[in-house]
Amino acid sequence: MGVSVREIPLKEGGFTFSLDIYHKGQRKQVKTDIQTERSTGREYKKALQQAEARAADLAERLKIDPAAVFLGKDRQSTDFIEYFEKVMYDKKNSAPIYRNALKHLREFNGEKPLPMANICQTWAERFRAYIDGLSLKETTKRNYLLGLKTILNGAVEENLIPDFSRKIKQFKKNDVSLKYLTIEQIKHLDATPCKHPAIKTAFLFSCFTGLRVSDLEALKDGDIQQDSDRVTVRYKMQKTQRWERLTLGAQALKYLAEAKEQHKDRGADDSRVFLLPGRAWSVEVFRAWGAVAGIPFNLGWHCGRHSFAVLSLQNGVDLYTLSKLLGHSSVKMTEIYAKVVDETKTAAMDKLPSW
Repeated sequence: MGVSVREIPLKEGGFTFSLDIYHKGQRKQVKTDIQTERSTGREYKKALQQAEARAADLAERLKIDPAAVFLGKDRQSTDFIEYFEKVMYDKKNSAPIYRNALKHLREFNGEKPLPMANICQTWAERFRAYIDGLSLKETTKRNYLLGLKTILNGAVEENLIPDFSRKIKQFKKNDVSLKYLTIEQIKHLDATPCKHPAIKTAFLFSCFTGLRVSDLEALKDGDIQQDSDRVTVRYKMQKTQRWERLTLGAQALKYLAEAKEQHKDRGADDSRVFLLPGRAWSVEVFRAWGAVAGIPFNLGWHCGRHSFAVLSLQNGVDLYTLSKLLGHSSVKMTEIYAKVVDETKTAAMDKLPSW
């Protein structure tokens, strides 16, 4: 990274100077209006000194904000909000955290443009303070800031902004109260009618497999395989894009059979295992079903995964094995469920009589 002066002869005679900017293995030439009629003498020295002074100034600015210096006017003309939106929609499955982060970004910025040249650590800290002032859960704030950092890192790779995202302080992870079901509550849900049977079947299947809703939606007939005397599911986890294999237990097989019975409603070219509606519509189905079953909180798709994890630990599955069943990249991600089980045991001990 640096700036050097180059002397260039002019067709009509004389010389001019250009500045070569080097950044991340790339070179950019910037022309100047500094000219001299000769290659020696006082006039030449004066012109050369002007060019060297300009190069020194650029070199200092290059240390502070290399993207601004290297891209110059191209960077100045780029609007960050438009860039954010373009990157977001270029992703095939744009996650809600990006859409919501962009929504809050527009509210924070107002109707005015947001030039890429304005995007710096100071600006990011102001946006973080804005997010922190909203009535949101700490986990939600954390996700929005994570979404912003992902977009910022993409802009860094394109040399549009300097690399400062790692300096932005992330929101702390708070101890979220996981919503999970006891085995009695699952049995009660099983016995309670639901106005959308496919949602009921898929959710209960999740309680005994730990599959996310994205994996349930993507599950096809071909993913279900007979392995000796056991039935396994080989699927591509939508969140990590890694292939996973899961052996089904008796209760999961029961719900799989129910799903097959519901297949008569699908088209001939449809190989989905679960015929699920849009997720937004599922919210109302869950709310009504859970209320009738007497569940003390609002049900959601991820509650099935949480229930599977807690039930597994309560029934003797070790933490390492559970992390593999859930498709976690490390046991550390699974420890949150162990904490829930420990708290349950402590609460049980507190109920014992004392005198």
